[in-house]
Amino acid sequence: MNSETKNPKSTAPVIGLLGGIGAGKTLVASQFAELGCKVVDADRIAHAVLGEAAVKQAVRRRFGDQVFGPGGEVDRRRLGEQVFDHPEDREALEQIVDPEICRRLRRAVETARAGDAPAVVLDAPLILEKGLDSLCDFMVYLKAPAEVRQNRVGGARGWDPSEIARREVSQVSLKTKQDRADYIVDNSASPEHTFGQIRKIFSRVTA
Repeated sequence: MNSETKNPKSTAPVIGLLGGIGAGKTLVASQFAELGCKVVDADRIAHAVLGEAAVKQAVRRRFGDQVFGPGGEVDRRRLGEQVFDHPEDREALEQIVDPEICRRLRRAVETARAGDAPAVVLDAPLILEKGLDSLCDFMVYLKAPAEVRQNRVGGARGWDPSEIARREVSQVSLKTKQDRADYIVDNSASPEHTFGQIRKIFSRVTA
């Protein structure tokens, strides 16, 4: 991002995290948090939006009762399975939830920037796809080989390599994400190895 678009020094810089599925954005966000950064978590905001009565009503009208759990809340796994392979369903869901999610993300970032944290970290899975890079002063790309990412996601979510590849096809390419980054972090080894790189980036962006 060029210098003309940087935030004024009176506000905290915003760091956006990029990477493939299983690249370790949650870990890196937590490491930035250890250094005092404020983390804006898009997944948490999306979960809150799906809990709103009006949103649940719209989801029920479009997708039916089968995407709800026994407690009356949206079952995100069922909903994701239903919409992922059907572009028209995915587009319908995005029309229901994306405007509010993006509004809340922007508001959360602006509020965090005005606080006393030295930097703000935006942890969102589709930063480039949703145009959220416009909120960021710096982009950090987390690099990890496919086999490492597959092992992580396989253990955490039970996805096999074909499922990961299938989902990444719908996202901006890893090359594009890497090309957009101001900093690249090797997140293929230990958390300590990653943290050493995060500390260096933190010192540079907050200087």
